[in-house]
Amino acid sequence: MIDKIATYCTALLLNSRCNQYPFHNLIHTRDVVENVKIISKAQGLPKNKSEIIQIAGWFHDTGFSMTYKGHEDASKKIATQFLKGHNFNQETVDEICNLIEATKMTQNPKNDYEDILCDADLLHLSTPFFFYRKQLLRREWEVFCDLKISDLEWYKTNIEFLKSHHYKSDYGKKVLELRKGENIEKIHEILKYYH
Repeated sequence: MIDKIATYCTALLLNSRCNQYPFHNLIHTRDVVENVKIISKAQGLPKNKSEIIQIAGWFHDTGFSMTYKGHEDASKKIATQFLKGHNFNQETVDEICNLIEATKMTQNPKNDYEDILCDADLLHLSTPFFFYRKQLLRREWEVFCDLKISDLEWYKTNIEFLKSHHYKSDYGKKVLELRKGENIEKIHEILKYYH
């Protein structure tokens, strides 16, 4: 079933306005699903539970195909329609919708599974690709949200976000927080040149 969901979400992300977004696109969604697998495996999660989180990962940004602001609610509607159409029970549909809801900024996960999806969604904060991914998001905000800010303000915004964010899963706390700290140090170094 997960292959069917992957195919459906891939087509939706490729054949909608999501295809024009530099950040919230198919690449990000695939990354999130892969990140769910990595964190689930590291935490010894059973395959069936990991797959529920992966399904939520596939759907979590599909709402961008309909709206930018409040896309999570649209994502939940898209997921519900698809899952009910494929005979998922209400309990599972609710669980997947709750997982999607947890990814809203500021993230507010309420259980271990939601912790995993939230960390998977923001895992890029802890990678060497952080600066590249953030530039894509900056461009997306400029084009689609009419939000233009100076380089100095951009770096300040990023460091505030990184410092206020905390990974939720055990893997996130043990592994990702340390790596994220390296990116915080890099921004501190960059900011020295603005004084």
